[in-house]
Amino acid sequence: MKRTILTAIALAALSISWVQAQQPTIPVSPPSIPGSPGTPTPMPYPPVTPSGVPTPGPGSGPPLLPPIEMPKPPKDQPIPGIEPKPPKAKSPGG
Repeated sequence: MKRTILTAIALAALSISWVQAQQPTIPVSPPSIPGSPGTPTPMPYPPVTPSGVPTPGPGSGPPLLPPIEMPKPPKDQPIPGIEPKPPKAKSPGG
């Protein structure tokens, strides 16, 4: 039983390799025309190359960006979400 199975497998492998050897080779295709299927999409614009970031040097003028003043809460209004602290009592004779 094992011998017949092994023989059948060997014959199948030989017949598959023989069929593949009989198939004609694929001819080399001529250069494809742009826009035909399977060709890469042409780039409409040249690739962007980033320029160097300017760095401030000595004598190069004002800084690149002016300093930004950070907003502060009003001093006479309590900040929402924070409990106000009672003022500390001054000890007499300090």
